[in-house]
Amino acid sequence: MNMADEFKKLKDTGNNFLKIKCKSCGNEQIVYSKISSVVVCNICGATIAKPTGSTLATSGELVEKVKL
Repeated sequence: MNMADEFKKLKDTGNNFLKIKCKSCGNEQIVYSKISSVVVCNICGATIAKPTGSTLATSGELVEKVKL
């Protein structure tokens, strides 16, 4: 599997915090939708999100938009 298959760009997230579930260990982590650097899982260290120039691309599952 190549990198294009692993990460998918999220649409319609706006400027929000998102709860992303790590596909490797199941940990749920809150990430900002417009990141500027790679985000790794706090538990297993797998890359769960990477910047794309706009909205992030994730290898995990979007659980919910977080209201602060």
